[in-house]
Amino acid sequence: MTFFFFFSLSAPRQSQIATKCLSCSAIAILLSFAFLFSSHGSFVKMSSVIHALTGHGVHPEKNSNSSAVHTVTYEDVKVKSVVSSHTETKSAPSDAKSKMNELMSKLGSTHAQIDEYSRRRTQEISEAVKGSIDKIVHLTQVQQQQLLDDAAKETNKIEDEFKNRLMVAINELDQDKATQLVDLEKDLNLHQEQILESARKRIDAVHEEANRLKMNILKEAQAKTNSKIEEITEKVAQLGAEDAGRRLSTKTTTIITTQAQAESHPTKHN
Repeated sequence: MTFFFFFSLSAPRQSQIATKCLSCSAIAILLSFAFLFSSHGSFVKMSSVIHALTGHGVHPEKNSNSSAVHTVTYEDVKVKSVVSSHTETKSAPSDAKSKMNELMSKLGSTHAQIDEYSRRRTQEISEAVKGSIDKIVHLTQVQQQQLLDDAAKETNKIEDEFKNRLMVAINELDQDKATQLVDLEKDLNLHQEQILESARKRIDAVHEEANRLKMNILKEAQAKTNSKIEEITEKVAQLGAEDAGRRLSTKTTTIITTQAQAESHPTKHN
């Protein structure tokens, strides 16, 4: 008896598909054995096979060939099985029991092989999936660390840039501050000079007014002095004339000269 199995997979999920394929393979093998006993729906043929295997009845040798296509779909896995069978029936009652035992032994070993294969493949797939997950986790950690390192470098770069910009801004502010302070000092000096100049002018005006008043006083005193001197001169002249009349014609002339000088004080400038 010969079995052909064709598998058509329609999903990219390798681990899930592999597990489902193992289950479907077991189903296909069981269907193949079922087909051996129930193909073409003939109870008579199945009965003949049973009689041949158990040794009940003697029949001449028979040959038969048959084939059938079975398709099983489970979720997203499609299993297509092509079963070709070649049956030889011989009248050998003595070999029927041994063939049955051999068939059952093969069936049991087939199930054991399928279980072992399923277990081994499941373990391999689990290990492969675990390895893939470990690689993904490791790669993710590396990417995260690289991202953090890049972020730290960028942060330091931004910090340095803003420090430089801050220093430039501070230098500009200091320069502007120094310029404004110099301008303020110049303005203060100018206003101070103006205040001092105004004070000097007022002081000069006060001195001039004082000198004018002093000159007026001196002029007044000189005028009074001159008036008294003239009065005295007239009296002296009169007395001289009278005395000359009494004496021999003696003529005496007395000249009195007075000089008045105004005291002036130099103007002090602070």
